[in-house]
Amino acid sequence: MLRDHIARQTDQDPHFHWRGENVTRIENLSDIVFALAFGMLVSASTPPTTYGELLTHLWLILPVIAGFSILVLIWNAHYMFFRRYGLTDATVVLLNAALLLLVLFIAYPLRFIFDGLFGYLLGAFAGDWSRMAETGMGFSESSHIIAIFSIGYATVFLVIALMYGHALKRKDTLGLNATELALTRRSVWHYWIDVPLGLLVAIFAVFTPLGPFSACLLSLSGASAFWLRLRFPLPKPDDGDQVSVETSSQG
Repeated sequence: MLRDHIARQTDQDPHFHWRGENVTRIENLSDIVFALAFGMLVSASTPPTTYGELLTHLWLILPVIAGFSILVLIWNAHYMFFRRYGLTDATVVLLNAALLLLVLFIAYPLRFIFDGLFGYLLGAFAGDWSRMAETGMGFSESSHIIAIFSIGYATVFLVIALMYGHALKRKDTLGLNATELALTRRSVWHYWIDVPLGLLVAIFAVFTPLGPFSACLLSLSGASAFWLRLRFPLPKPDDGDQVSVETSSQG
């Protein structure tokens, strides 16, 4: 009991009893796909052969970090879903397959998008437009690329929102207690908010002077997470929650 208590207090999800205790074949396949996507993102550039190319390669770590962060957000949402709920029914299999397809599809474009955005920032703030010349993109093309990325972003989180929404519908079967229900509702709302937010960025990128800088609007996702903490506060621990968790553990 003491070891379980310490583990719950030191992991990233201490308020949720993880029902997915064993790694399924769905998760094994998903991990392989995510690993391929990470590799595609990092290895998209040509290895440097001169000192000048090495310096350029080091600068290009910045767009790699940006694309890597997006993939980590997607992976973490996927990981938390299967750890929390352990669902592997037909609906989850279908949605997971759609998510993996999207992840593979966006891996190379994700690197190209952030390479282009980085090149535009270099030109705008440092006067070095050489990177933009290499990518063949100007302000208009960068705006369209950001719009495409934002639509892909919205589609990915639409699938994730549907997965978490499916878990919420199965709350009785899963035996979610009050705290777990609040956390699940937070997740559903958070990912649903990301969908229109991504579409809004696409509209602003194409139809307003903000152009590619419209991507900064995605930072509102963090503000929505803060609002959802206030909208769905965690209930105080009570005996009912403890009984629910212990019953789930025994099952």
